[in-house]
Amino acid sequence: AHTIGLARCVNFRAHIYNDSNIDSSVGSSLQQVCPRTAGSGDNNLAPLDIQTPTYFDNAYYTNLLATAGVLHSDQ
Repeated sequence: AHTIGLARCVNFRAHIYNDSNIDSSVGSSLQQVCPRTAGSGDNNLAPLDIQTPTYFDNAYYTNLLATAGVLHSDQ
């Protein structure tokens, strides 16, 4: 389970550009961090918990219920 941490663009690119199970505003926000082109921005980082990225709480799980998970494997 993830609560605090970051994900590399290369690990969530397909999710934000190809999947339908992600909130559109979250997807758009992550697309600003992670370009569509493979190899471009692969090491750019995004927080796993978009609401409270530096707190140990249950917001990460709330995000998942709202289809706002960064990683496809968690969503």
